[in-house]
Amino acid sequence: MAEKAFWKQGLIVGMIGAVTVALWFFLIDLVLGRPLFTPAALGSVLFLGVRDLEMVEVTAPVVLGYTLLHLAAFIVLGALVIAIVRRIRKRPPLVLGALLVFVVLQTLFLGMVVILAEFLLGALAWWAIAVGNLLAALSMGYFVWEKDPSLQKGLDREPFDPTH
Repeated sequence: MAEKAFWKQGLIVGMIGAVTVALWFFLIDLVLGRPLFTPAALGSVLFLGVRDLEMVEVTAPVVLGYTLLHLAAFIVLGALVIAIVRRIRKRPPLVLGALLVFVVLQTLFLGMVVILAEFLLGALAWWAIAVGNLLAALSMGYFVWEKDPSLQKGLDREPFDPTH
């Protein structure tokens, strides 16, 4: 039963993160007058091998395909968040590890964009990616914090002393 709850929590947390990022980029794309450009650009790179901004296809299959991949990645990330939170309950200083995981994943994603689709860096500003991922982390963290009173109590304890 605990495993089922773990995956359910991971699914919910991941979906919160995925929707947060998707809405962020949807708003940016709308403001810039190019609806759905971000998922189309990333999907065009991954599925069509596009290497030029002019070749990006804003089509339903490309946008839907990338959206499903994005959702799946965030569900895995949601499970990772829940696994980390379960460990933080027992050892609150591991929250530093959670912060490091966020930084590493942020760097990994930006690095993949640079390697696979450098031409998108002008169209997808690095700051927009960073802000979107930060918003996702905050929304996922807020949800977990609100749903897990034991986590709140655990972080209110005395600092961890490894000698005891």
